[in-house]
Amino acid sequence: MDTNLGRTFRRLRKFKNMEIKEVASEDISYAQISKFERGQTDMTLTKFLSSLKAINVSLEEFYHEAYFYNLSKGPLFNYDFCQKFEIEDKEKLHQLLKIETDLLTLHPSIKCHKLNIIQIKSQLHLIDPNIQVNKKDTLFLKDTLFLKDTLFLKEYLLSINKFCAYELYLYSSCLHLLDYKTQEQLIQKIISAEDEYLDFISPKILKIILRLIPIFIENNFLDSLPLLFTYLESHTKSDLFFYEKVTTVYLKALYELKINPENHEASSLLNSYSEVFKLFNSLETEH
Repeated sequence: MDTNLGRTFRRLRKFKNMEIKEVASEDISYAQISKFERGQTDMTLTKFLSSLKAINVSLEEFYHEAYFYNLSKGPLFNYDFCQKFEIEDKEKLHQLLKIETDLLTLHPSIKCHKLNIIQIKSQLHLIDPNIQVNKKDTLFLKDTLFLKDTLFLKEYLLSINKFCAYELYLYSSCLHLLDYKTQEQLIQKIISAEDEYLDFISPKILKIILRLIPIFIENNFLDSLPLLFTYLESHTKSDLFFYEKVTTVYLKALYELKINPENHEASSLLNSYSEVFKLFNSLETEH
């Protein structure tokens, strides 16, 4: 266990490409954070949790980074925690949006509030693309600000050196807001990370890739697909990933048919696997 909490905090902050001034707030000063990172002072639990939130790191992730760092000399995280914004309740999403908007007003330098707002708006937009914002909702950031938010989101994600659970959920929930070239850059950055890191985030990455590939195929953005298929095939060998295996075979056939519309083998495979997916859906409905 790396018992120097400040050193672990600094390492995680650096992974997020964040400066101390971006973490500092009314609750904790630049000087306090700097001294904490150098091991010169301790931090109260309230301030510590607030600082973790500012760099988008959960307490579980912090613990695993501190515990495993001396063993592997690399970032290891526990990704078994729930993303509170992955919900489909418009009223609850608007409540969360109000909370995060107020927090951003109080602490404009803390990135996580801005990023949380983007996630919530992204979910609202997916639920209802034509969602209207009435006068009472003017405290909320309107859907018309999506483009500005997308630029902020893109710059943030591309600046990250190591993706933690927060960034993966953020990326996954906002896939539709990013252009294809940015998608390609991000996914290649993620899957090129060291193996120890991928062992912990692989399930979430698999879901992201399986969502990305159909989008890339539909829009003829095909250059990176061989690399993504290689990744999927090498990380779904376990029987625990049966559904992912089946989906990978299906998407690969779809890709091959896109390249060569006369590929009868791929066409036949697609028809066969369509029946498999129908069976999956019927089983899910029954249970």
